[in-house]
Amino acid sequence: MDIILIQENRIILSITTILFTLITMFLQNKILVQILNLKEVKFTKIWLFQTVLFSATRIIMPIGIHKIIEVLTQILIYKKILKVHTEKILFAEEINVIIFSVTELISIKAFTELCNVNSFASAVNNFYFIANITLIAILIKLIIYIILKKCNISINIPEYISGNSKKQIIEVATISTILIIINEFEILNCIQTIPNAIYLLDIVLLIAYYFISTTSMMKTIQIENDKNEINNLESSNDRLQHNYDNICAFKHDFGNIMQGFGGFIATKDLDGLQKMYNDVICECQELNNIKSFDKEIINNPAIYNLINNKYLLAKKYDIKINLEVYIDFNSLKIKTYELCRILGVLLDNAIEAAKDCEEKIISIKFLKDNYNNRNLVVIENTCKNYLIDINKIKEKGFSTKKNKLFHGLGLWKVNQIIKKNENLRLYTTRDKMFKQQLEIYSWE
Repeated sequence: MDIILIQENRIILSITTILFTLITMFLQNKILVQILNLKEVKFTKIWLFQTVLFSATRIIMPIGIHKIIEVLTQILIYKKILKVHTEKILFAEEINVIIFSVTELISIKAFTELCNVNSFASAVNNFYFIANITLIAILIKLIIYIILKKCNISINIPEYISGNSKKQIIEVATISTILIIINEFEILNCIQTIPNAIYLLDIVLLIAYYFISTTSMMKTIQIENDKNEINNLESSNDRLQHNYDNICAFKHDFGNIMQGFGGFIATKDLDGLQKMYNDVICECQELNNIKSFDKEIINNPAIYNLINNKYLLAKKYDIKINLEVYIDFNSLKIKTYELCRILGVLLDNAIEAAKDCEEKIISIKFLKDNYNNRNLVVIENTCKNYLIDINKIKEKGFSTKKNKLFHGLGLWKVNQIIKKNENLRLYTTRDKMFKQQLEIYSWE
């Protein structure tokens, strides 16, 4: 009879564990999606997979082991399937672990005293104990999610931060998460013998450690943001000074330009008038670029800085840049990091080709195509080498440079990024101008 009761209790406990895991994983995913600021994420399959896996681990394995498996699985899912950067998911998971570890430690201690159990190991088989602890955890997760959603709280780690800063965030978040899990496991194993004062001190120190480590990471991110802003301001200052000098010179010479036009008109030299008119239009186009080089228009700091630096590089080779921007960069369905890599390669190649031409021109257009639900990045440049095979330029190692060492990888890498993103297309054509058209569709 006792054996039958034990089996019935285990069945009830297993069913309850599955049900609670289903609810817990749903809320946990909603919290992570909010913290990571992920948009339009469909995690139904992920949620059901987590429920099956984590229910099994919670029924079969000790708390310390199943927590490690859950954290590792969560990180892998968000990194591999949802394409979240390593440093972001580790930081978010650290937040998740500390919140619920502290909650569990407080709840378990309280109910251990109320249920008068001798150890946590015996308490995990107590249906009343587990049900109450889990319900409290679910309630807390629901409250946290509501707060995060209403206050629109999320972590903001820029994709353009340096490798050293990313490494520091990854190391701190990983060590913190491991220490929190180990600490919770050790405390729970001696929950009845440890004095209440020490138990409370441990929780306070745990929170303090988390606060210090998180503050350190946030300072690192802020320093990166400040450095990037300083670089943007320096680059902007150089460009604005250059443009200001051009405007002043154009204004100063305007009278002379009009007199030049008058001379051609007086002599009815239409060919000379046409040539001079074309030259003035080219200079006016350059001055019109000033409007496009605005942070309100190029509203992504990483893209703004990249285009600004490429513009200054092109000016060193006396290349004329025509820039048109008609899109919202923050609405593009592509990671900033990947767009920077693609734009960097395409603009470097355009500058490299145009600088050797007699007529040095690069046209950069960011266009919105609402009819086809896509955004276009069109880069055109003059090109001296008309015999280049556009079917081979994306092959690894292909390069028109004499020294092929370390060359021939740019467009190959761009092609790899295009292949792994279903909503990206890149078309290359050549006529009077060499043209690269990147198509970014709004669906993912």
